[in-house]
Amino acid sequence: MKNNSGNILFVILIAIALFAALMFAVSRSTNISQNSTVKENSTINSAVLTQYVASVRSTIVRMRNEGVGIFDIEFNAPADFPSLTSPAVGVFHPSGGAVIYQVASSDLRDIQGDNPNGQWIFTYNFEVENVGTSSAGNLDGNDLVAFQVGIKQEVCVQINQRLGIVTQPIPTITNQDYAAEMISNTGLYYSDHDYVVPTSEFVIGAGVGDAALAGQLEGCYFEDSSDNYVYYGVMLER
Repeated sequence: MKNNSGNILFVILIAIALFAALMFAVSRSTNISQNSTVKENSTINSAVLTQYVASVRSTIVRMRNEGVGIFDIEFNAPADFPSLTSPAVGVFHPSGGAVIYQVASSDLRDIQGDNPNGQWIFTYNFEVENVGTSSAGNLDGNDLVAFQVGIKQEVCVQINQRLGIVTQPIPTITNQDYAAEMISNTGLYYSDHDYVVPTSEFVIGAGVGDAALAGQLEGCYFEDSSDNYVYYGVMLER
C-alpha cells in the first residue's frame, strides 16, 4: 500500500510539473504572438504616414513645375476652399493638387495627447539640418515640412528603424514646446491662404539629442517638454 501511494504521489507531481510547463509555454507563445502583432501593426501604421507625405511631396513637385510659387502653395482643408487665393494653388483642391485631405488614424496616434483629431501641420517654420541649405536665423533655409504630432511611441520607433535612424534612444528635442504649439496656434504655423512666412525658424537635427536627424528628409523625434512623439516629412527642401 505504501508503494502504491508513493507511486500515485509521484505521478501526480509529474502531472503538475507537466501542466505548469504547458501553461508557461502557452503564456510565452501568447506574449510572443501579441508582441509580433503590435510590431506588425506599428510597421503598417508607420508606412501609412510616410506614404501620405510622399504623395503630397510628389504633388507639390508637380505644382511647382506648373508654375505655382514656393510660398503660394496653400493647404486649405475642403471646408475652407472658398478662402483659397486660387483653386490652382490649393494642394487639396480638385483644380489644384487634388490630394485627398486626410487626418491620421487613431491607430497611429495617442488620442489623449495634444493632437486628438490627427491634424497634419504643413509649415515653413522649420528647417532640417543638412537638408537643402542650412541657414539658421533667416528664411533662406526654411523647408516646407509636414508634421504629425502625438503619434504612438511604437510607430515612432518603426519609422526610424525603417529609415535607418537610431531608435535607442529616440532622437529627443529638449526644452522646446513646438509640437503642442503647432496644434494650439495653427494660425501661426499652418500654411494656408493667410499664412505669414516667418523670418526665422527652428532647426531639426542641430541639437545634441536630435543630431541623428541631420540630413534626414523624414523621421521621428520625442519632444520632452510637451511629451509628444512627432513625425516630420520634408516636402520641399530649400
